[in-house]
Amino acid sequence: MTKLEQLIEELCPNGVEYKKLSELLNIQRGVRVVRNQLNDTGEYPVYQNSLTPMGYHTASNFPANTTFIIGAGAAGEIGYSYVDFWAADDCFCIVCPDEYNSRFLFHYLLSQQEFLLSKVRKASIPRLSRTVIESLKMPFPPLPVQNEIVRILDNFTELTAELTAGLTAELTARKKQYEYYRDSLLTFADDVPRVELSTVIKSLNTGLNPRQFFKLNTDDATNWYVTIREIQNNTVVFSEKTDRINNEALRLCNNRSNLEVGDVLFSGTGTIGETAIIDEPPLNWNIKEGVYTIKPIQEKLNSRFLMYLLHTTPIRTAIMKKVAGGTVKSIPMGEMKKLTIPLPTIEEQKTIVALLDRFDTLCNDISTGLPEEIEGRRKQYEYYRDKLLTFKELGV
Repeated sequence: MTKLEQLIEELCPNGVEYKKLSELLNIQRGVRVVRNQLNDTGEYPVYQNSLTPMGYHTASNFPANTTFIIGAGAAGEIGYSYVDFWAADDCFCIVCPDEYNSRFLFHYLLSQQEFLLSKVRKASIPRLSRTVIESLKMPFPPLPVQNEIVRILDNFTELTAELTAGLTAELTARKKQYEYYRDSLLTFADDVPRVELSTVIKSLNTGLNPRQFFKLNTDDATNWYVTIREIQNNTVVFSEKTDRINNEALRLCNNRSNLEVGDVLFSGTGTIGETAIIDEPPLNWNIKEGVYTIKPIQEKLNSRFLMYLLHTTPIRTAIMKKVAGGTVKSIPMGEMKKLTIPLPTIEEQKTIVALLDRFDTLCNDISTGLPEEIEGRRKQYEYYRDKLLTFKELGV
C-alpha cells in the first residue's frame, strides 16, 4: 500500500466532499495597474492577460504560492506564482485557507482546464466569467492527502522539466554545430563566381491574396492554402489550422504562382527567411501572397543548394538589409532578385547538398524527438494527475 492509499484509508475511506469553489475558497479579482508604473527591474511580476508577466512592479497585492486564473486574453489559463506578485484586473486569484493547499488547487484546476476553456466567450477579447469559476465543483480531501498528491505531482513535473531542459540544451548545441558546419561548407574562396539571383532562376513569383479574388474556407473548399505558418523545417506542413480554398481559387492561384517540383518557397513577408522545397507535384495546394516561389535553372543552380544558402548568416544578413515596410516587414521581389550569391559548379553544389542533407537529418531527428518526448511526458502527467485527483464522492 502506498503512502497516499494509506492516508485515504485512514482519513477519508468513505469518500470526500465535492463543493463549489465559491463555498471553499476566496476568489478575488486583481487590481488594474497603470502601464507607466511598470518596468523591467521591479521586484514583483505583474500578471494581466497571460501567464507571461507584462512587466514588474514595486508593490505586490497577492502573496507567494497563490493560484490564479486568467480571465481575459489567454482566458482559462491557470497560473501559480512562487513569489509575491501583482495581479491586474484580468486575473482571478484564489486565496486558500489553512486547510487547503494552493498547489493542490493548481493541479486540480489544470485537470479542469478543458472545461474552463470551453466556457470562454469567444470575442475580440476572449473572456471567462467569474461565475464559471465560482460554480466549478472540486473535491475537498483532508490536508495530508492534498499534500501527498502535491508531492507526487510536483516531483513528476520537476523530473519532466529537468528532462526537457536537458533535451533542449542538446538540441540547441546540435543546431549551433549544424549552423557552423553549414556556413563553413557554404563559404567560398574568391575564385568562386558571385552572381545575381536573377541570372540563375527562371522566375520569382508570389501567391495570391484572397481579399480581391476569392474567399477562404468556403463549404466547397477542399484544397490547402499555404501561409508562412505551414513552412516548417524546409518543408510544407499541413495542419487543422491550415486554411482551405475551393477549386476555382486553386486555379487562380496556380495561374499566379505556377508551382512545380523543384521550386524553392521563401517567406518574404512577416517572418522572413523560412524556406521549403516542393518535392512532389502540388496538386491540391497553393501559396498566399508573401510566400515567394523561386524557380532555379537546374543546370546552373541546385534547388536544395539554394535553400541551404538562403539560411547562411551572410546571405540572411544581406536579405535583411533589403527589407522594407512599416509594421509588417517584407523584402520586395525585385530586391530579392538582385541578391548576390556564390555559384560553384553544379557538381560541387550537389556534393555540398549531400553532406548537408545527412547532417540536417541528424538534427531533425532530435528536433522531432524532443516535442514527441515532451508530449509523451505531458500525457503521462495528465494521466496520473487525473487518476490521483479522482475521489469517491461522500454520500454518493
